[in-house]
Amino acid sequence: MLPRLGQLLGDRAAWPRLVLFAAAGAAAVLLGFRLFSPSLIERLIVHGGYPFMLALFAGLLFFAARVAEPQRATWTAWRPGWGTAAVVAATLFAVWSDAFAHKVLFDEYVLQGTAWHMHATKEIGAPIRAYDFAGTWLAIDTFLDKRPYFFAFVVSLLHDLTGFRVENVYVANVAFTGLTLAVVYWLVHRLTARTGPASLAVALLATLPLFGQNATGAGMEMHNLAMIAVALLCATLYLEKPDDDRLSLLVIVAALLAQCRYESAAFVVPVGAIVAIGWWRAGRIVLPWVAVLAPLLLVPYAWLDRFVQSKPILWQLREGDTSRFGLRYLEGNLDGARRFFFNSSANQPNSLWLTLAGLAALVVVALTFVRWLRRPRAERPAWAPAQIAVAWFGVVIAANLGLLMFYYWSRLDEPIASRFALPLCFALALVAGWAAHALDRRWPATRVAAAGLAVWVLGFAAPTYAHRFYTEHNQVMHELHWEFEQVAARPGPVLVITSKATMPYLLRRIPAVNTALARGRGSEIAWHRELGTFREVLVTRVLRPTTAEGDLVVDPEDVLPDNFRLEPVTRKRFGGRWIEVCRLREISAETPPAQ
Repeated sequence: MLPRLGQLLGDRAAWPRLVLFAAAGAAAVLLGFRLFSPSLIERLIVHGGYPFMLALFAGLLFFAARVAEPQRATWTAWRPGWGTAAVVAATLFAVWSDAFAHKVLFDEYVLQGTAWHMHATKEIGAPIRAYDFAGTWLAIDTFLDKRPYFFAFVVSLLHDLTGFRVENVYVANVAFTGLTLAVVYWLVHRLTARTGPASLAVALLATLPLFGQNATGAGMEMHNLAMIAVALLCATLYLEKPDDDRLSLLVIVAALLAQCRYESAAFVVPVGAIVAIGWWRAGRIVLPWVAVLAPLLLVPYAWLDRFVQSKPILWQLREGDTSRFGLRYLEGNLDGARRFFFNSSANQPNSLWLTLAGLAALVVVALTFVRWLRRPRAERPAWAPAQIAVAWFGVVIAANLGLLMFYYWSRLDEPIASRFALPLCFALALVAGWAAHALDRRWPATRVAAAGLAVWVLGFAAPTYAHRFYTEHNQVMHELHWEFEQVAARPGPVLVITSKATMPYLLRRIPAVNTALARGRGSEIAWHRELGTFREVLVTRVLRPTTAEGDLVVDPEDVLPDNFRLEPVTRKRFGGRWIEVCRLREISAETPPAQ
């Protein structure tokens, strides 16, 4: 150990870059946390976020090509085999298992709105209001959202290539689904050198109903999972051959992964450890210029976090909550995690077989590690690169989920929060594939695990796939689609007044204004009606029953002033409430209060 450490410290040629790396770290702290106010940070992200993402994405493509070039003979000679068939079949199964639809409505529409705005203006922002100006659909009011914007950037690239389409987000998530499963196969095959365990890991993940739910959704979870998988792949390649190009690629992927979800910046920790392990194994310090500048690549993440910290309204806290993290959330979240992972009914998108196989695999991993530690140091076999990478990433995935147990909205048995379990399910699939291979030496573990998976899919998961509970029971989504149909049936242009978020309408080029805002803009709306800007103004509102006989009243959030004269057009029941569409007949002059 000491000779290897002396060898690393004696690499005088690397010292200048190590000093510059330390200087970059100090500069990153100042730039990220000291020099700029939240208001200035907001402007920097809005105007500089897109060029930053474009530069990082271009760097990803450049270094990926550089890393792949020496292996040209290998990948050009590649031919589809059983592994390819397993990945394609698993991708198709995941996509089939649920319907293409928005699942987490506000989050997904905000992401799509941000992607549209990035496509149209090359700036970061989510539109609140937009109108047609001489045939051009323009946003006139935007806000900086709290969500990291790499996913929105990728979707905006699809818009750049094909034109804006709401459906482009589904194309992106199907691609990320296939990429994730392909990397799962590659990683387990790297760990075991066998097709069977690798295919088992792919099947365990693809048959998870939650996986299919997100593969066919419009959120950023599948993109985050794909980037975790890609980071693992790049970490493995780097450890196999530590060089400048592979390290540069790993650093850029880590910086992009930090922009996938709020907690994904934690993966900088295993990447840093893997970089140091690569130096140790190579006996030299590998520090290309991209790695020297790595701390500065994380400054935009720090900026977004500081901006969100300064805007409590973006935290979306429940009534009575004052902080996002706290010990008082732990008990409920742990109970929700237990209900999710060990559920055997069709009302949760979990996979009990994946949970059991993963836990059994963790026991095998722990026993194998203990036996490894008990051997004399000189007789301990070296860990394979893929084992090191999976171990480090697995620890951080578990730590991330542990941290989320203190988060105010992390009950995994709730439909909106269950997606947070995806990274852990991904890690369980990896270790299950490896453990099946390890046990195959004594008994046919892979075949037993595959048979158990088949029994679980046919006997327990089939109702979940058939009913698609979360998608079918998402009443707000059904309400929106019905409202879109009513608007489309009217001769346009139409202005919609709604208490829902305006984003879903704007993405379909339907001008919309929130009910709360409309209450104080009666004169402006009346002026546009007289001018002919809008041929018709429609108002959507919620009606709730208040008596045993079913008498309906307008929800208080949807009440407009008395001078808004409305004419009901149609209504439809959704669950326990009715949605009514009204036509605005006129906005009379407001009567002054009596003296």
